[in-house]
Amino acid sequence: MRDGVEKRLFVAATNQNDGKTTCSLGFMEGFRRFAKSVGFIKPVGQRYVTVDGHKVDEDSVLIQQTCGLCYSLRSLNPIVIEPDFTRRFLDSPEEIYPKLERALLDSFAVVADGNDAVVIEGSGHAGVGSVFSLCNARVAKLLNAKVVIVALGGIGRPVDEVAVNRSLFEMEGVPVVGVVVNKALPEKLEQTRHYLTKAFDRAGLPLLGVVPYAPCLAWPTVQQVVESTGAEVVSGHDRLSSPIAQVLVGAMTPHNALAYIRDESLLIVPGDRDDLVLAVVSMHLLRDDVRLSGIVFTGGLQPSPETMDLLSRIDVPVLFVGTGTYETAACVHDTVVKIRSTDQDKVRLATSLVRDNVDLKRLWSML
Repeated sequence: MRDGVEKRLFVAATNQNDGKTTCSLGFMEGFRRFAKSVGFIKPVGQRYVTVDGHKVDEDSVLIQQTCGLCYSLRSLNPIVIEPDFTRRFLDSPEEIYPKLERALLDSFAVVADGNDAVVIEGSGHAGVGSVFSLCNARVAKLLNAKVVIVALGGIGRPVDEVAVNRSLFEMEGVPVVGVVVNKALPEKLEQTRHYLTKAFDRAGLPLLGVVPYAPCLAWPTVQQVVESTGAEVVSGHDRLSSPIAQVLVGAMTPHNALAYIRDESLLIVPGDRDDLVLAVVSMHLLRDDVRLSGIVFTGGLQPSPETMDLLSRIDVPVLFVGTGTYETAACVHDTVVKIRSTDQDKVRLATSLVRDNVDLKRLWSML
């Protein structure tokens, strides 16, 4: 800690997946224009991965690797919400809560040491964590941080949702310094900014930025589809990082299906639809402007050996799943897309969107 005077920004949101991580990435990069060093912590993590045998929030892994932080992942994410976490806490709250608070404060001391600022990423809306007495508002209070709230685009909805979340922070005596609205429709960007500025001015909150919606940030990769569906990768292992711009379910004749194929499409199709697969693969081979991201064969069915031989000769990931086509498509649709450190194009886009559309200098001066 730099003489105990580092700036502390708590990045909250009105809901999950509103863009806290995108904004945190942008703040980490942007604040380095004003500071020699910036630390990071995600006190409470809900979506975790296992790294070196330890469960840790996936956003902490992203920030550590992308921003080159030297701290351990345990310091960056001291509290991980595992499936039985809430039940264990409620069985012994008097015993467990002091340990949680101490882990939180100890980790923060580590990541704040020597830094001019610390970005603190919350988890969900302001009340998330109340069941174990460490909601976002309480955590921000414990860390003596100021708050910026991230909300989704629109006009009425973000104002209403920010009002609810702001009240929880104010109950804890935590100052909310401003709002960033994310995923605004690009064609309505200026209109959204104009009216939200008026609305938040009336509420006494500065609108610090309106970030346009970038569809590609929500595109899953083939690897993420593999993980969400439990698919077996048959070929194309070196292209699992391919983004998926469109998902097409093969439930029509080849002639009609070809009209729907776009660049970076994922085809989900029963394994016995050789006719459709051969038509789509032909388009992939013959047209330079259409490249398949992958093919998922459903129902535990496999195409003919001749079709599989052709597929082995092209650079398209081929996946097998035992579930039916509808269930598989629904699973892919429901996949929660999070930016990973390997998604360098997404990282660059996310940071540039925040840098270009949020008044970082003003935010820095408020901390």
